Amino acid sequence: MRNPNGYGGVSRLPGNRRRPYRARVTVGWEERPSGPALQQYATLGYFETRGEAMLALAEYNRKPYDPEARQMTFREVYERWSPEYFEKYPSTRRVTESAMAFCSRIWFRPLRELNTWELQEVIRRMDGKSRGYQSKVRSLMHMLYRWAMSRGVIERDWSQYVELTAPEADSSRRVFTREEIRALWRLWREGGPVPGEPERFRGGVMLESVLLLLYTGLRVGELLDLRRGDVNLKERFIDLRGTKTKAARRRVPLHTDILPVMARILDRAGQEQLFTGPEGKALTYSQYKYGWFDRVLPALGMRHTPHDTRHTFVSALDTAGVRRAAMMFIVGHSQRDVTDRYTHKDLPELLAEVDKLSY
Repeated sequence: MRNPNGYGGVSRLPGNRRRPYRARVTVGWEERPSGPALQQYATLGYFETRGEAMLALAEYNRKPYDPEARQMTFREVYERWSPEYFEKYPSTRRVTESAMAFCSRIWFRPLRELNTWELQEVIRRMDGKSRGYQSKVRSLMHMLYRWAMSRGVIERDWSQYVELTAPEADSSRRVFTREEIRALWRLWREGGPVPGEPERFRGGVMLESVLLLLYTGLRVGELLDLRRGDVNLKERFIDLRGTKTKAARRRVPLHTDILPVMARILDRAGQEQLFTGPEGKALTYSQYKYGWFDRVLPALGMRHTPHDTRHTFVSALDTAGVRRAAMMFIVGHSQRDVTDRYTHKDLPELLAEVDKLSY
């Protein structure tokens, strides 16, 4: 039976093909200087049986969609999704690009043809990577699938069934002791070689980074994004444009004790970005943690993660009696009325609060 006009059609392609049946629809007409207009087609897909092709055609006519979008690969979806996302959350670019690199085995697969097994295989092949790394990759999958579903590219989010395979990390935080912090200060004042520091980092300001984290409570991502123009040494604050949350966009007061460290960072940094790796390239969290932090701290007899610095800072503020509202603003935690309560005009008050800290 002939299909209605404008319904589309199914044809069998010549040759020995695994999926020989093509379903396609008319998406427009191209006017020509002479002769009738040229019909323009869009292919809905290729199928093993005529019945499958007819079902695809019926689905399209029941709920029309953009056929070209349906053929988008995992990488094409990422390229369409990422510009708007990075404009909104610029500080996430490096970790998101790193997560995308782990997905290279499925880059060129049409998103709608992927299944949970293929997505799970990406996670399974992340041998030796932490649960946090795996979580970043799964989170990227979630975001791409949600974007694609909102635009009719797919109907179902298979990424919701992906499971992490790495063991749970020890969630307990280890606060830096006073003795450890004093040892870091002695090492900094002596200015000699840093135990365990890889040669490619020597002469930089990596030791300073730990002290800065301990006295500001910055997230490591915020630290690595710091630029010269973000620091106002005279008025004693760091201007963060972070976008993790609304509260992350803040001005962090600089403790009196950390000013000489900050001055040395500004003096040694050879370019706009303050913390860089070999060849002056921007540092990723992975390079910072695994390439420097996890080598130097054990060499100093200390067992810590980079996030322990933030936990130590918050604990020290609490011990010093810093008011909770001020504390939450300084570290960039969301709390009702906190973001609106503190502004630049309140900087002297925040400086007085942070100077209560004493290690």
